[in-house]
Amino acid sequence: MNRLRHLTVRGRVTLAAIGVLALGLAVICIGINLLLANRLDGDASSALRDRAEAQLATLDTSSGAIKLEENRNEAALDQHSWVFAANGRPLEKAPAAPAVLRAVGALAGVSASTERELNDRVRLRAVPVYGPGHSRVGTVVVGVSLQPYEDSRRFALLGTIALSALLLLLGAVLVRRAVGAALKPVADMAHRAADWGEQDLHRRFELGPQQDELGRLAATFNGLLERIEGVLRHEQRFSAEMAHELRTPLAGLRTEAELALASALEENELRDSLARVVVGTERMTRVIETLLTSARADALAPPGSCEAAGPMTEAVAALEPTAEERGVAVSVYPPVNGGSIQAPADLVAHALQPLIENAVRHASSRVTVSARSSPGQVAVIVEDDGSGLGQADPEELFGPGASDTGGAGLGLPLARRLARSSGGDVVAVPALRGARFELRLPMVGKDRTRSEGPGSHRRRRG
Repeated sequence: MNRLRHLTVRGRVTLAAIGVLALGLAVICIGINLLLANRLDGDASSALRDRAEAQLATLDTSSGAIKLEENRNEAALDQHSWVFAANGRPLEKAPAAPAVLRAVGALAGVSASTERELNDRVRLRAVPVYGPGHSRVGTVVVGVSLQPYEDSRRFALLGTIALSALLLLLGAVLVRRAVGAALKPVADMAHRAADWGEQDLHRRFELGPQQDELGRLAATFNGLLERIEGVLRHEQRFSAEMAHELRTPLAGLRTEAELALASALEENELRDSLARVVVGTERMTRVIETLLTSARADALAPPGSCEAAGPMTEAVAALEPTAEERGVAVSVYPPVNGGSIQAPADLVAHALQPLIENAVRHASSRVTVSARSSPGQVAVIVEDDGSGLGQADPEELFGPGASDTGGAGLGLPLARRLARSSGGDVVAVPALRGARFELRLPMVGKDRTRSEGPGSHRRRRG
């Protein structure tokens, strides 16, 4: 058993197939020889019966005793037959070995047809002879040599063994080649998978349209590669989004530190500067916690709820410096009737910031942030008065990595991912002027299911 473990799959399958083939050939060989032996045994007995009937046909028992009718053509028959009178006196006898003669004499007085075999060499048959009145008048004994039958049996045995060995050898060769050909795609898949590196996860196994076990194995491997590629893409996107979100507060901290070092600040000014540094670090902490929460693929939607006005004000306040630098006025219009969102305030604010930042970057002079409620949903709307989306496909705006303003191209995908982690979504809505994005989140009390994003997108606006 331990030796079998060291064999390859090809070797084990070949060995198993040869074992089954050998067992089948052995059964067939044994069956053929048993059937042939039985047939030859029956033929020998049939020959004895025919010879006995032929000998009986040459006897005259009409007088109440056996009289022989000599015939030259029966000389060959007389060589293997013996005729005895009722008292056991031989009337006709053929030359034979002493052992055969003793056995023939022992059969001279039988009262019923009897067969006896001597050392697998000779078979005798004794038949009683009856005269008028059914009185026994003698006995006929005939014999046949079993040597020709034994020779036929031995030849058949050797022939079937030789043929079985030849078939077994031929079967082993064919099975080994067939198993090798069947497993070649698996070997090719293993070789190709070993050659693929971390940058080749987009490649897939192609085995054609076959629907056999190998085709299903290739499909399973392709699905596994797709999941691995998705995990790696998710990790890369998470790292990029983390860097994107931390870039602005880090820049603010650096600016405060540089100003503090470049000028002699009074105690109050230094306190204010340090306070702004603390606020910046708190913002970075919230960013990290929010991204980590949304990055847990096996987690449910983050718990918590908030009013829409709070995250809207917080997101606008975080981008006031950018808006002032670009000369864009940002107006906030909280929902009149409240608007309770089934999501944490930090997550809503961080999902809203990329939308506002994108609007500020493309606006001519004005950005508005408003909210409206509908059954089961709260939508936070971000509009700008810029050039709009043009002819671009709205879904293409959420593809990572492309930007027409030189940005990192991660803001809108991040906003959508954060929204979907809470059972919502971010969509681009056609507008008569400028661009309009809606952050749609479930209202408190609504059952939520996680949204799955589109498979792939090519480019986006900001």
